Amino acid sequence: MSINQELADQEINSRTSLIVYLRNVNNDQFKLRRFGDIVYFSKKLHYLILYVNQAEAEETASKLRTFSFVKKVEFSQNDALDLDNQKIEQQISDMAKEAEEKLNQTDKEDWIK
Repeated sequence: MSINQELADQEINSRTSLIVYLRNVNNDQFKLRRFGDIVYFSKKLHYLILYVNQAEAEETASKLRTFSFVKKVEFSQNDALDLDNQKIEQQISDMAKEAEEKLNQTDKEDWIK
């Protein structure tokens, strides 16, 4: 079961992150706090990451685009990541089997010599 499915089963609000590029970074970040939670801010690269409710993400993004101090708003690709536990466990077990086979082959070669 994926993490997103587990969260949905427990009735926790889904959140998504928006990447907001700013024109002036000094005071403009404080104006955006009412739209969501600012989790990262870069003065050097003039952007911030804002967490918002997934149901309201499109509406919030369109509101943010109307501000003169906002250059661009993008949706983060974090939601596209597949974090399925079974897939990760399968990969780990496959890697362990390959390692055992290699060890067995080197042991056989050592005995032959």
